[in-house]
Amino acid sequence: MIDMPGCWDSSLSLFGIEGESFMEALALRPALQTKYAAFLDAIESSDTVPERVFLLCRARITQIHGQQAQGISAEDASALQSQQLETLSLSEQTALAAAEKIPYQHHLLEDEEVEAIKLAFGEAGCVSLLTALAFFDVACRLNATMTGGTS
Repeated sequence: MIDMPGCWDSSLSLFGIEGESFMEALALRPALQTKYAAFLDAIESSDTVPERVFLLCRARITQIHGQQAQGISAEDASALQSQQLETLSLSEQTALAAAEKIPYQHHLLEDEEVEAIKLAFGEAGCVSLLTALAFFDVACRLNATMTGGTS
């Protein structure tokens, strides 16, 4: 929280009102919010990576950060949390293996794992997926910052 007497109300943080999510705080800057949302949409608009893969990966990264996963079924959320992934397709498991490492072990992502992602989704899909995973992580960290949580 920034304390600047006379400049901001004391309930304002660097990004907006304390306790808001990052996307809610971006509403204070509508042009920036629109561009950020368009950027995220562009990352996830891939002909080679199914939407479900992005949803599962976003949910798992959200869980790793101790936040509430949204957009997936309770069954999928439970499977992700318990790492019981055998009911998922091989390509979903491949993507989730990378998603598992991105928040705190990105340096342990092996060349073989990246090659497996390329094999599953193609080179363009690999770029889209790895970029999306990094931004899912960033979004969780920003939300934790905004809401006063930990990440």
